[in-house]
Amino acid sequence: MKRAPLITGLLLISTSCAYASSGGCGADSTSGATNYSSVVDDVTVNQTDNVTGREFTSATLSSTNWQYACTCSAGKAVKLVYMVSPVLTTTGHQAGYYKLNDSLDIKTTLQTNDIPGLVTDQTVSVNTRFTQIKSNTVYSAATQTGVCQGDTSRYGPVNIGANTTFTLYVTKPFLGSMTIPKTDIAVIKGAWVDGMGSPSTGDFHDLVKLSIQGNLTAPQSCKINQGDVIKVNFGFINGQKFTTRNAMPDGFTPVDFNITYDCGDTSKIKNSLQMRIDGTTGVVDQYNLVARRRSSDNAPDVGIRIENLGGGVANIPFQNGILPVDPSGHGTINMRAWPVNLVGGELETGKFQGTATITVIVR
Repeated sequence: MKRAPLITGLLLISTSCAYASSGGCGADSTSGATNYSSVVDDVTVNQTDNVTGREFTSATLSSTNWQYACTCSAGKAVKLVYMVSPVLTTTGHQAGYYKLNDSLDIKTTLQTNDIPGLVTDQTVSVNTRFTQIKSNTVYSAATQTGVCQGDTSRYGPVNIGANTTFTLYVTKPFLGSMTIPKTDIAVIKGAWVDGMGSPSTGDFHDLVKLSIQGNLTAPQSCKINQGDVIKVNFGFINGQKFTTRNAMPDGFTPVDFNITYDCGDTSKIKNSLQMRIDGTTGVVDQYNLVARRRSSDNAPDVGIRIENLGGGVANIPFQNGILPVDPSGHGTINMRAWPVNLVGGELETGKFQGTATITVIVR
């Protein structure tokens, strides 16, 4: 039997795995980072905005231009990937907000296209801190867009993220001046990859730190006695009964008067208010407001003393004398005043008058 020849063949296909390499990117140097800061300096928050739930946008970020400096070798073609993470750790009144201080929450919003590959506005939160923002652009020194260390044909300069906005949310109204020290709010991190994969979380390096700083002022309008001058009239005094040193005239009845104030509704404000009274015509031994000086030697001979009837304080000083203000922001303080002979003996006849100012202090 004749056998037919058999022909056999074998196809060998060798396979290999190509792994994408990746690493970090810095600003101007592989370990560098730049800072963009929103400076809210000397900003006045009016009473309309100084209420819980009110929001306002902070000042535009001040930024500087810089160039990528990635750890890839010179000449390598790579893609850039970004992550943005919050720096603040205490969550605010709702998702996306973080506690800036006792009165303000802050929200960070990235703007569309402000970071390559960002196709929609994005609020920075704990939920997005590992979300990678990828751009399909390939960067290479061969196309004059090198981003690797050692590349001579560099891409940039750039200022990605400079249009980021901070939204401030009033959680508790405040009074007076509020200083916001320089505070990092969020950070933009960068990495490179030379294939289809994604960088690991550890590859990312800080590129841009987003911060806020400045000073806010919330003035509070307080009206005392409807804006009128408080006048206390002691009437006519018999000089023969006004001779004892550091005492009121014999048989004299002190004069009661009221200080009525209205500072608006301060019940929801964390600050406290106080009134301070200071003599403007001179003070003797802190408790005696100078009301007249003797013509012969200019020595104070008549003084005025006051007390807070509701506070149980016998004498209120005329140097940084403190009067309480009700937490509601409005009320009445019942006061009492009387004249005092400062030198002893019979005094010259004539008028006497002392003046003092009342200042509302925010604490």
